[in-house]
Amino acid sequence: MASGEKPSVWLKSVSINQFRNLVPMEIGLTERFNVFAGKNAQGKTSLLEAVYLLSSSQVLRASRDAEAIQDGFESATVRGELEPTGTQLGVDLTSGRRKRALVNGIGLPRASDLIGRLPAVCFWSGDLAFATGEPADRRLMLDTELSQIYPGYLKAFSGFKRALQQRNALLKQAQEQFVADEIFMGWESQMAVSGEQMRKYRQEWVETIRPIAAETHGFMGRGELLELTYAIKEPGELADLYSNERRREIARGATLFGPHRDDLEITIGGRAVRQFGSQGQQRTAVISLKLAVLQAAQNTLGFPPILLLDDIFSDLDIDRRAKLVEAAMRAGGQVFITCTESEQAGDSLIGAAKVFRVESGRVEEE
Repeated sequence: MASGEKPSVWLKSVSINQFRNLVPMEIGLTERFNVFAGKNAQGKTSLLEAVYLLSSSQVLRASRDAEAIQDGFESATVRGELEPTGTQLGVDLTSGRRKRALVNGIGLPRASDLIGRLPAVCFWSGDLAFATGEPADRRLMLDTELSQIYPGYLKAFSGFKRALQQRNALLKQAQEQFVADEIFMGWESQMAVSGEQMRKYRQEWVETIRPIAAETHGFMGRGELLELTYAIKEPGELADLYSNERRREIARGATLFGPHRDDLEITIGGRAVRQFGSQGQQRTAVISLKLAVLQAAQNTLGFPPILLLDDIFSDLDIDRRAKLVEAAMRAGGQVFITCTESEQAGDSLIGAAKVFRVESGRVEEE
């Protein structure tokens, strides 16, 4: 291990009960490549989602955590053991209650306190919204990745979000009755400080991953030039904007300025991927972005996050598929890959992998 590097944190085993369509299970994993093969709707994505839950405290495919609880049950649990520390992580989902995160069996004050203990970079079909969707989709990606790596960002993000909710409630209240400026100013001061911190983290992060994403996409996308730009919708000091534009925002009933309005612009050859990219270009752009995040996170953390790749081979031709596998093999940490047939991953990766067959919610090692 090179000087300054830390030992990789990886998931030795995972235990799942009443989560999605998976049968109760405990499976052992390998430190490098774990491949889960099976037809669609058999539980492959659910398995990766369980791992992602341990990393982020978030489910992938639902607006509400309770939607991940298996039909007919009131709760679901996911547990995992980390190496080399032996730390036990857990998440409990219970219908009608807040989810509960645990470390070594002890409940944490907030589920988000789990973030950063098992850093992960995940790619699944929903991530295509980074290329095709709205600015909110790209902001979510920035918030998720930065919160896992920088505790300072998570603190700023949480503080801004809380103050934004309070200020928006005041703006709507002010449409019906008088609200003193002093009441606004307390929340605006917090938003200005936290918002500027968020923007600083985001801008520096985009500058960090920009050349890595461009190089990765050039390798995978036949030399096409990928560009990332952090776009601030309304430049200016946030404290001044909140003070000067308060009347207009009261009329709208919403805060119009701040990091919750910014965007991450993605272009190939100077053309917006969202409008002009083919499906293959959009998928390759997002994968390149994710691999850039992985490398930059490794440089920051001193060890590679785990990499979760769900159904990565769809819409990729043979050449791009081979280059993606090569890039994944260079990643350096623990990798989870799902596919319909294990052969899609290629002989070199399969030869180094632990391969599982997923069928009707059951996971068995081949």
